Amino acid sequence: MLDARRLLAMARSSARTVRASVMSDEPKDKLAAVLHLSCGKRKGDYDHAPMYHDAIRQWFAKLSLDHAELVGTVHTIATTPRYGSLKVALDYVQDLPAAPRCPL
Repeated sequence: MLDARRLLAMARSSARTVRASVMSDEPKDKLAAVLHLSCGKRKGDYDHAPMYHDAIRQWFAKLSLDHAELVGTVHTIATTPRYGSLKVALDYVQDLPAAPRCPL
């Protein structure tokens, strides 16, 4: 979990001004989408970038069943230390289609 927080902090420190509709093939953007998908509409997380979170949910809804299962696998790998790390999750996330670019 600590690694996931580090990635999100890294994304915030190098924030980019982009529209939520811009899609990216960058593994870090795909991993950020997977990790932000789990936050839902919690107060605070959603309020920082509502268009981004809505774009993530639309992206996830359009995924095939295989890609949706891969999202779950990547989330587990990234957040469970005994299964791997962010480095391993970045390898797996490359098989996902382009995700919304992370503006955070």
